[in-house]
Amino acid sequence: MELTKLRTELPFPTRPWEAAKAKFLDGLSQEEWQRFRNATPENLFYDASAAQKRHARGSRSWVLQQKTTSLVEGIAEYGKALDVYSNASSLILCPLWGSIRVVLHIAREAGKFLERLVDMFVSVGDALPRFQIYQIIFPSQERLLRAISDAYLDVIHFCVKAKDFFSSAKGKLSMGMWKPFQQDFDIYMLQFSRHQKRVDKEARVAHMFESARRREAEAARQHEVDLANKALEQRNKKRNKRNQLLMLLRSVDYQAKHRAISRLRHPGTNVWLQSHTTYLSWLSSQGSDCQCCFGIPGSGKSILAASTVDALQPITDSTSILCYYYFDYADKKSLDPEYVLGSLIKQIVVRLDLDYFDDACNNIIEKYSSGSLDDVRHILAGFMKNSSKVYIVLDGLDELDRDGQKAILEMIDFLLTLVGPVVKLFATSRSEEGPVRLFMAKYKSLEMSSADIEDDIKIVVEQTLDSIAKHENTVLQDASIRQEISEALTLGANSM
Repeated sequence: MELTKLRTELPFPTRPWEAAKAKFLDGLSQEEWQRFRNATPENLFYDASAAQKRHARGSRSWVLQQKTTSLVEGIAEYGKALDVYSNASSLILCPLWGSIRVVLHIAREAGKFLERLVDMFVSVGDALPRFQIYQIIFPSQERLLRAISDAYLDVIHFCVKAKDFFSSAKGKLSMGMWKPFQQDFDIYMLQFSRHQKRVDKEARVAHMFESARRREAEAARQHEVDLANKALEQRNKKRNKRNQLLMLLRSVDYQAKHRAISRLRHPGTNVWLQSHTTYLSWLSSQGSDCQCCFGIPGSGKSILAASTVDALQPITDSTSILCYYYFDYADKKSLDPEYVLGSLIKQIVVRLDLDYFDDACNNIIEKYSSGSLDDVRHILAGFMKNSSKVYIVLDGLDELDRDGQKAILEMIDFLLTLVGPVVKLFATSRSEEGPVRLFMAKYKSLEMSSADIEDDIKIVVEQTLDSIAKHENTVLQDASIRQEISEALTLGANSM
């Protein structure tokens, strides 16, 4: 059991002075209650101490007692010798010495009483500041506050009794006056001494509790720091594994390629596809599905693919992912199936949470490094299963040679039959590409017609003529001439 969890069943005096004062006021008359209800440790002690000092200054007996203390102590030293003489001459010395001894005893007792009274004031004056410091340092230690409350009650009783005693003496201090008070005083002094020791003891115990609590708090903080450091270490370890895999992946700069093609798109073009019935059917179908868009060379298939990527990005969320790839005959690496798979894997890996890259990732790294193309394909499938839906856009299947087409078309079939994620694959190809068209016969397809792109051609022509008229040719500033040229160019493009 932890030391700081130990508790007592005592009432918890969160304000020891108020608790002591309430206990003292209980049972007092209304007049007495009004007298003490606003008392504080300081003003109560000051009133009693001031009464004692005023009495000491104006009391002849107090002054005489201070002056005769040395004489009394000196005579007492010779008490035994006088006892011998008095015994030897009992008729003369016994009555005289007996009377002297009584006087000496009274004087000594009175002196001791007065000294103890002053000592009590000194003790109370020393204790009050210490009690207040204890309260500030240990505000939640129940046993200590209870002990302070009991000691405060002793202070109240003593100060009230002492103030009343000296106020009633009025400069005189007779044996008849201090004898009764001495009995009460002895009780107060004994109780205060006992309670003061208890306060100091409880303060030491409280210090032990607080030290233990600080050690436990520091241990808890250190534990939290250790956990945070361990978590950071694990996170860095996973980040390193992810970076290791990303560096290992053979891939092209698919983002740069997408940006370059997107810049070729004229504002307002390619919007027709998003409202085409074939596209909407492909997008809204519940299961995995593929759509291929065929078009003649130069019809803008790559720009259409980039527009599709831009249209799909807003509908992806934390449970889905979008991947894309552009085949380019001029870039031989882009035609390698390993680079295709590596680029698709990379687009998924960069979006996965770091928690995915635990020690099991070592097997993926090893498998990718030494595995076959089929192994890499299964790695891609494993990453895809972390999403509920995966959109894939592949542009330019016709750019591949026969072996490349075979490998990629097999990959498409493999991905569309995966159990788990819904795969939506959009591809583009030239119309005359026989193997691709034959493969896509079992999926949805769309042929780009002149009617589909007529509006796009018109937009491109008009935007181009506007730019020329503005910067190069003032003849085209004539609206009718520009309109005639635009219609001729658009008609010619549609006839191609």
